[in-house]
Amino acid sequence: MDGWRGLAIGLVLCSHFLPLPHTINTGRFGVDVFFCLSGFLMSNILFVKRTPLRTFYKRRISRILPVFFLFVIVTFTIAWLIGAPATWGEFLATITFLRTYIPSSPGIWHSALPISHIWSLNAEEHCYVFLSLIASLAFLRKREGWVLIGAGVLAMVIHMIYIKFPAIAPSSGDLGTEVVASHLLISAGYFLVRDRFRRFVRPWMPVVTLPLAACTYLGHTLWWAPMLLSPFLLAFTVNHLADSPAAFTGALAFRPLRLLGIWSYSIYIWQQPFYQFSHRFFPGGAFIGAMTTALLSFYLFENPLRAWMNRNW
Repeated sequence: MDGWRGLAIGLVLCSHFLPLPHTINTGRFGVDVFFCLSGFLMSNILFVKRTPLRTFYKRRISRILPVFFLFVIVTFTIAWLIGAPATWGEFLATITFLRTYIPSSPGIWHSALPISHIWSLNAEEHCYVFLSLIASLAFLRKREGWVLIGAGVLAMVIHMIYIKFPAIAPSSGDLGTEVVASHLLISAGYFLVRDRFRRFVRPWMPVVTLPLAACTYLGHTLWWAPMLLSPFLLAFTVNHLADSPAAFTGALAFRPLRLLGIWSYSIYIWQQPFYQFSHRFFPGGAFIGAMTTALLSFYLFENPLRAWMNRNW
């Protein structure tokens, strides 16, 4: 799983810092890989292990909030110190995971601040709330998998509606949780029903579905492929990693890739300012700055604070 995270954050870093012509949208591919892993893990925690919601939220808080709050506070403090446009409304929307939607002007992609990447974190947090709500409804027991898959398909339908009828699409467009949740929800749902199909799964299949999913992010791919095919292909891959050949799982267990996955959250949080202002750095300087800041964040703040919170709370 750490190797899968490493693959995801590596794709994002490739999109942002590798100065090569990109024929594939590696950034969005990496984010969707993250989403499918989150669905896989959260489904296991909430619907198989039946972790109490109190414990679930404490663990999510210790994992997500400390570094996120630090990033938001540092970003807005610097913005105010240098006179960059930043309002209290934008600050409150950002720190409460609502910035994807409000304020609509400037939208999250047009903010002067390096916060556009948190649309994906917003979507994850919204999905956690949705998953915990489903887990709390006793009458859905044993049906949660199909409910989650249905919700994922509904997100795909909404995306299609936004594309076909742009006049009714909200300002968040294709970044809203109601659209991007498809990968996470379908992966979470498939986790609960996969045993019904496991006898049909061959070891080579997850090895094939991953590059097939990557092909849907190619620039010349049919426009509907990433939204209609990618969620199922990536959900299948991550849910059947244990059924894949040892060479495939061994590649994901490669130590540098695993380390990248362990550091992935701090990398994800702190890379955006360096990417957005990369033109102010010498060649390679933005990447070096992003990784240095991320490692300092992980070892001096994220990891020790998370461990302390999990021990004492």
